[in-house]
Amino acid sequence: MVDAVGEQTDRYGLFDVIFNKGNICIFQSHEMRHLSLAFDNSVVTGMPSGGALTELRVLYQPNRCALLESALCPGHTLVVDRQGKIADESSVGYAELSKEFLVFVKGIFLNSAVVMLATSLCQALCLQPDGTCTGAGNQSEQSYWRVHRVSSGICMFESVKNARMFLRIKDGHCNGTGTGDTDCHFKIKRNLENASISLESLKSPGLFVGLQPDGQAKPVIYTKDENVCFYPQVIQCMFT
Repeated sequence: MVDAVGEQTDRYGLFDVIFNKGNICIFQSHEMRHLSLAFDNSVVTGMPSGGALTELRVLYQPNRCALLESALCPGHTLVVDRQGKIADESSVGYAELSKEFLVFVKGIFLNSAVVMLATSLCQALCLQPDGTCTGAGNQSEQSYWRVHRVSSGICMFESVKNARMFLRIKDGHCNGTGTGDTDCHFKIKRNLENASISLESLKSPGLFVGLQPDGQAKPVIYTKDENVCFYPQVIQCMFT
């Protein structure tokens, strides 16, 4: 049975993604590795991995959600109702259905991984020549950060372009002039409502990396009104 009623910690909600070609993937259950999501005669189910029915096309949306469409039968997408049950678009009113999914990837912040902390579809957190940071930087090498894992859920971020310059919060400022000390330690907070993350200073609990209207980084207290959300993208990942 396939549904969308799992909790965040539900081990049956984890999938190993096998990339075939382009945006076509197989979503293999991490808990039951012999089964993958599949469309069988327009019905969403679990089937043995490897067949054409288990190939899904991932359609990325401007709002950072994704649709899962049958690669074999274009137009057939995974749809759920408000109770999390698999549904058919023609079965109830369109407003009662959802086919957009937020994607959470485990293991993004592995030690030595290179990531980009996107702030929009075309901008990212970037270290500037004067040591300040802006969330209005181009999504380029200037915006690449190397992850230094301190402990579970605690990381430092070192500029790839400018080695030994770390993101930090200190003395009321947020910039990239850190040296790798405790001012540079951040706790990663995951925001389930929009699949983003926020960075909380470990040394100054309650202070987060935030962005002013002009894009400049500053320490802020986390509220719904503050711009503290980043959308991590993996550029390079080192498996050990």
